[in-house]
Amino acid sequence: MSTLLWSAPVTKIACWCGPAASRRWLPLLFGITLFSSGVPADVPVNGRPQGLAFDRADLHAFAAETYRLRLQALAEEGKLDRDADLTARVRGVAARIVAQAILLKPEAAEWQWEVHVATTSRIEASSMAGGKILLGLPSAEAAKLSDADIAALLGHEVGHAIAEHVREQLSEVRRLDPAYAQFSLEDTVAVLTWDLSVALTLQPLSRLQELEADDLGIHLTAKSGFRPHGLAALYRKLDSNQGGSGSLDSHVAADQRERAVSAFVAYAKAVYLESASEGQDRIGQNGLSNASLANPD
Repeated sequence: MSTLLWSAPVTKIACWCGPAASRRWLPLLFGITLFSSGVPADVPVNGRPQGLAFDRADLHAFAAETYRLRLQALAEEGKLDRDADLTARVRGVAARIVAQAILLKPEAAEWQWEVHVATTSRIEASSMAGGKILLGLPSAEAAKLSDADIAALLGHEVGHAIAEHVREQLSEVRRLDPAYAQFSLEDTVAVLTWDLSVALTLQPLSRLQELEADDLGIHLTAKSGFRPHGLAALYRKLDSNQGGSGSLDSHVAADQRERAVSAFVAYAKAVYLESASEGQDRIGQNGLSNASLANPD
């Protein structure tokens, strides 16, 4: 998980995971025990229980302001939404992904979802609490990506959002030390951002969350009517651009992620066939539009 409420960019991930019924043991793979205090919640699809502290509305407001400042900086650099056709294409894909995400987490229908495209040196994607998503694409690479590729990139970030991974990370910080329990949201964000010991302590959780985001993202891609069959190749390409997993990385090694993604894709093929037969390969039915994803206010 990177700083200032951004989820970690799509890069690398963990180990094998099968169908939803077998996913509840995932925390054991990472040697972690998650506390149950706070508002009870469950991660969509795999059902992992969470205990979430901090008010959701406060966190979303804090994230929205951070996101606004990031967009402002990109705009001043001439790197925000430069290609109107590409931005419209990305938002069209995002509308379908978010529609399916809302079916998994109905309260997300009330969130102020927003999607923008930045011109970057490599493919990357990141999200903030409450559905604030930024997709980074090099100009030369954008045309090579299929809609399914874009859906997978966006789906990973939507997965982070509906699993409330940032809120969970901040909640776990509060439980690490009695002193942290009294910290404000802003102070807890600072601890998560700058305290290396906290980052190391929460690393197993970060890696578990990245695994969940891959799983949710590929599921959402298939459920939205995008063929998942070629997504393993996309993830291999992303990992080859990133290098190996370091001791401080919130992700694990590329070869482990490749095995996980291959399993997720194999499972998602059946989800895709079912969604196609139900006519879910059309725009979702929750009323989201490109315009609403541009400026939800």
